[in-house]
Amino acid sequence: MSFPTPTARYHHEPTSAVDPTQERLSAAGKTVLVTGGGTAIGAATVEAFAKAKADHIFLIGRRLSLLKEVEQKTDLSKEDQVKDLFQQINKVSFLDILVANAGYLPEPGPLASSETSEWWKGHEINVLGTYLLGKYFLNQSQPVRGKPVFVGVNTGAAHMGPAAGPMSGYVSSKLAAASVVEFLQAENPNIKAFNVSPGIVKSDMADKANMPHLPPQDSPELMANFAVWLAGPESDFLSGRFLWANWDVEELVAAKDKIEANPGLLHLTLEGWWNNFASLK
Repeated sequence: MSFPTPTARYHHEPTSAVDPTQERLSAAGKTVLVTGGGTAIGAATVEAFAKAKADHIFLIGRRLSLLKEVEQKTDLSKEDQVKDLFQQINKVSFLDILVANAGYLPEPGPLASSETSEWWKGHEINVLGTYLLGKYFLNQSQPVRGKPVFVGVNTGAAHMGPAAGPMSGYVSSKLAAASVVEFLQAENPNIKAFNVSPGIVKSDMADKANMPHLPPQDSPELMANFAVWLAGPESDFLSGRFLWANWDVEELVAAKDKIEANPGLLHLTLEGWWNNFASLK
């Protein structure tokens, strides 16, 4: 299956344009939080921001056994734990960049035969977790500096609906999470907020999804390096949009004027996503 794209080039590996070691993408002086830090994308994102020379990188996850750098276990569906997390971070610094990578895929299967608690767990982690991260990201005890950046790692399945497979709990929760990030941006023009599909990455979640029609073919570094690029100034014109890490950033930047002139371009919904891209080419 191929996906529509606003750029002629569609990548499965990061390009030199998003190389985090470049001075123009430097995160020096910044503090970063990566959730879901023990997963493939999370670990790659920590490494990417380290290469970009971020001052501080906080790494959290639900499964302590997967975390290698920081022994911080946090359940993002528990408000007291998220609040405590930000209090701990703010003892060190203002949090400039948050990559919300943690997610949960409920057991795939028909809605009628699903286990209710398992189906709802996707909404607790994916939706409530995104809401709580966004809420406390906006309400830090440290004074704001610069333009804070919130990157919501979402999924291309959000555009596909039932065509993605029997994953109603996952797809519906990811659509809702994307909406939370859109509100985060619309209500707070002083920040940059993005929804991003990382492509299809080999992971425990991909194995659980069991989608042979959509085999993993994208590296975790694709999303990781793209997140570093989003945290830099070149991405300002894309704030509030749903993006794919596979897209070529040089072509996106070249189409900046056209994208800014037409708010419908790069829209979340599948119809707008599919039909509007022709006008970018």
